[in-house]
Amino acid sequence: MKPPRTRLFPIEEYEQRLRNVRVLMERTGLDALLVHTPENIFYLTGYQTPGYYWHQALVLPLDSEPVFIAPPHEASLVPEFCWVNDVRLYPDTSDWAEVTAGLLEEMGLASARVGLETRSWFLTVELRDGLAARLPGATLPGGAGLIESCRLIKSPLEQDYLRKAAGFSELGMQAGMAAISASATELEIAAAVHTALDLAGSEYTGLPAFITSGPRTELVHATWSPREIAHGELVFLEIPGSSNRYHTAHSRSVFVGDPPDLVQRAGEIAKTALETAKSMMRPGVAANEVFEAGRAVIDGADIGYRQGRRIAYGIGIAFPPGWDEGEIFSINKDEQRPLQAGMSFHLITTMRLRGVGAIGCSDTVLVNENGVETLTGAVPSGIQPVSAGSAS
Repeated sequence: MKPPRTRLFPIEEYEQRLRNVRVLMERTGLDALLVHTPENIFYLTGYQTPGYYWHQALVLPLDSEPVFIAPPHEASLVPEFCWVNDVRLYPDTSDWAEVTAGLLEEMGLASARVGLETRSWFLTVELRDGLAARLPGATLPGGAGLIESCRLIKSPLEQDYLRKAAGFSELGMQAGMAAISASATELEIAAAVHTALDLAGSEYTGLPAFITSGPRTELVHATWSPREIAHGELVFLEIPGSSNRYHTAHSRSVFVGDPPDLVQRAGEIAKTALETAKSMMRPGVAANEVFEAGRAVIDGADIGYRQGRRIAYGIGIAFPPGWDEGEIFSINKDEQRPLQAGMSFHLITTMRLRGVGAIGCSDTVLVNENGVETLTGAVPSGIQPVSAGSAS
């Protein structure tokens, strides 16, 4: 291994990650794993680029050095981020099935069991079929989830990056809330959020900040608009932060003026549900028990909203178009796996009440030996009122 110029982790940590993945490869009978997912390539090699819409792949053999395929216009990023010694650059117009099959043949894997990341957005049907046609002696079983299972528990340095990302998220939230007033626009709030995030040092995030007001708060995953905020309206903010590709996020609801009783009550229910779920989270507790604890608070309040399919999703390494690791682990009614120290989650108890809007909160939390560490606690949960006439 050759250390890159930008060293996010010591070489020893990458070596341990490779060993962990190879244990799982051997257990499932794989001779090699073909990796296309940007997060997994980053996790194993340190390589990163927003240009993963071009073909990139890591060939990870069970018992020899990995080989990384990268497009030539990204060549400058390899010595900057990537420790892999054998990097192959091919023209953008290459037939990627032909290139990959040729490399596997060169590596002595033409008749091997080569696992494919069958859940990756970047393994196309055309590529998979092309590999099968060019490697008739090979077996191409599914290898999805092997690397992801190794990403589940965050190392001490990964946890530090999460804490740093949370600090960015908190500053963005504070700036956004300070910009809220009657007559302010969602655009102005977004500008304040992004200025704070950028100046603090946050990287581009896997999803945008979600900033809505009034009736638009009922829209899930809606971004800012030119809409002007009025007295007596809710404003909803869900603000991410990213440090070295590690993400956190949290959300808060703000009311311009004095919140009515229903809004105030709903805010307290959401806050109670959030804290109740946190109080259940510790190593050994099944995920569905945490879900049930939070769900019982919300559903039992009979406020016109019932908790949906999950109350939290894993969060960590991310590239657009997402910021979560929910495909690795989510806290929902069907997930019976126990929590472990080192897991990180975006825990959400936001409710969208028809005709009222988004009321609630969320936090990024890190499971430790004693419970959870809330990483995004600078702004209290619950409804945050601001003056109707001026920014808070």
